[in-house]
Amino acid sequence: MQAQQEQARQTPPWRQLDPQAQPLQAEGYVSPEAAAKAQELHAGESRMRAIQGSASTHDRRNQRKRDHR
Repeated sequence: MQAQQEQARQTPPWRQLDPQAQPLQAEGYVSPEAAAKAQELHAGESRMRAIQGSASTHDRRNQRKRDHR
């Protein structure tokens, strides 16, 4: 697995022969602003309230409550 990942990261031989080939972009964010925005979005998503069951579960619970009245 690691050997395959390492091989995928390396420049293919046919690219090394082409003098006008664009260098592969480095991993990461394009700008510091993009990194900050991604971090902000991730923080917002991780603080989201958990979903407690599905709508049908709530419907059945509410029906049970009505039936007991």
